[in-house]
Amino acid sequence: MERYTVRQVNRALAQEQLLKRLDQGEEFEELCQGLGLSLKRSSLPYLRRRYRQGGSTWEALIDHRHGHSYKVTPERRTWLRQQKQENLALTQGSLAERFHEEFQVPLSQSHVSNILRAEGGAIPGGQHYRPQGEQALPVERAGVFFPSGGGAPYEGAEHRDPGGVGAERGLPRT
Repeated sequence: MERYTVRQVNRALAQEQLLKRLDQGEEFEELCQGLGLSLKRSSLPYLRRRYRQGGSTWEALIDHRHGHSYKVTPERRTWLRQQKQENLALTQGSLAERFHEEFQVPLSQSHVSNILRAEGGAIPGGQHYRPQGEQALPVERAGVFFPSGGGAPYEGAEHRDPGGVGAERGLPRT
């Protein structure tokens, strides 16, 4: 049996009332306002078709786009945050796998990332976790990875005026 939210049920019941009362000759705009619906007249054929094909019951009017059960309940959010806090080296991919093993619910890496960001358990953007004691390579060794970066600034480009580069060109000199 599917479970519906109170909001879904109330909306479907209001839509059913709308269709029945329209058939009795009442005005569309007044009905929508009275029932708390924000519908366009152009959606009526779609609603009527769904209602008729679903056996003329309110359940046929349930909006299934927003009624799926939550994959990540507040308890599961807390679980994700705790997992990340216990081991900062966990990636979103590994957390998604653990989440699937724990709750038998698939979760994408981007969803894990969004949840951690919202819960305050994410490492700030652009930073990566490094275990204590491990440091980034010193800047002096940058020439190993970027051979052209080992020289002095503007080396081989003496024809350029380093003072006239970029947006400063258009500014008045003081």
